[in-house]
Amino acid sequence: MIVSLCLTALMMLATPVYSVIVEMNVPYATVPGYWTHAPVGDKKATSRLLLHSGRMKPVTLDMDIYLPDGDARAKRPLLLMIHGGSFFIGNKEEPGQAGWCRHFASLGYVAASINYRLGFHPAKKEVREAELRALEDADTALAYLLSREDLRIDPRRVFLAGTSSGAITALNLAYRLYGEPQEEGLHPRLAKEDFHIAAVANLWGSVHDLAVLERARVPILSFQSVNDPMVPYDEGYPFRKLGKLSGLLSDYMYGTHAIHEKALSLGIRAEHHPCAETGHRIHLDDKMEYTPRFAEIRDAMAAFFAASE
Repeated sequence: MIVSLCLTALMMLATPVYSVIVEMNVPYATVPGYWTHAPVGDKKATSRLLLHSGRMKPVTLDMDIYLPDGDARAKRPLLLMIHGGSFFIGNKEEPGQAGWCRHFASLGYVAASINYRLGFHPAKKEVREAELRALEDADTALAYLLSREDLRIDPRRVFLAGTSSGAITALNLAYRLYGEPQEEGLHPRLAKEDFHIAAVANLWGSVHDLAVLERARVPILSFQSVNDPMVPYDEGYPFRKLGKLSGLLSDYMYGTHAIHEKALSLGIRAEHHPCAETGHRIHLDDKMEYTPRFAEIRDAMAAFFAASE
C-alpha cells in the first residue's frame, strides 16, 4: 500500500500541467571567448575547432527560456540547465537539455538552457580557465533570469542541473559562490543573499576538491555509469583511455560516488543512482535519441526537487 502511494505521488509530480512557450536565443551577455556552441559527435568539427583555438573575440551568450503557458502564480521555481561537452563542444538545444526543460516548464517551472563559452588550448591551465569561464557565464545567466520581473521567478527556489561538464559547472555554482576567497579571475554577479539554490542534479559530473561541499547545504541528486570512461565514477583523472596523458589535461576529479559519500558525511540530503551502462552519456544513444534513462532521470529530478522546496 505504501509503495503504491509513493508511485502514485511520483507520477503526479511528473505529469504535465501546462502547455509550453519557448523564448529562443535570448541574449544575456557579450564577453571575450572562442565560441559558444559546437556540434556533438562530429570528430572533424572537433579537430577544426582545436586548430581554431587561437585568440578570443567578443561572443554573444544566449539561452532558450521555457515557460508554462497560462500559469498565473506570483512566483515560480527556476531550473537552470547546463549542457555538457568537456567545455569544448555542445549547445543549449541538445535533445536532453531541451526535453528536460520543456517537461519542467509543463510542471510550472521557468526552465532555461544556456549556451556558455567553450574552447581551450590543450593544456591543464587552459582547461581550468575554461571551467572558470563556464562558471562565470552560468552565474551571469542566473543573474539575468532573476532580473527579469516578467518571468516571476522565486529567488528562493532555484534549481540547477547539468550533464558532464555542465554538471561540473552546476556543482561549482551551487557550492563555490559561497566560499571565500573567490577564485582569481572569477567575478560573481550575485551574492548568496540574492538567491537560494534549493537543489542540484549532478548528471555524471565531478568536483576537483570534495571540501567545496562544506561551503553550503545544497541537496544533490546524482546519476552516473559505474563504467564511465570519461569522468571518474569515484575518483581519478578523466578520459581514462588516455592513460597518464589525462593528467596533463585535467586536475584530479571526484565523481558522483565520492560526492555522494561526502555529502552524506556532512549531513547533506543526497540521492545517488549508479547505472550499469558502458558509456558516458546515458540519456541519449549514438543517434542522439532518448534512452529509457532520460525519463528515469526526468522523474527522479521532479521528485527530488519537489522534496527540496
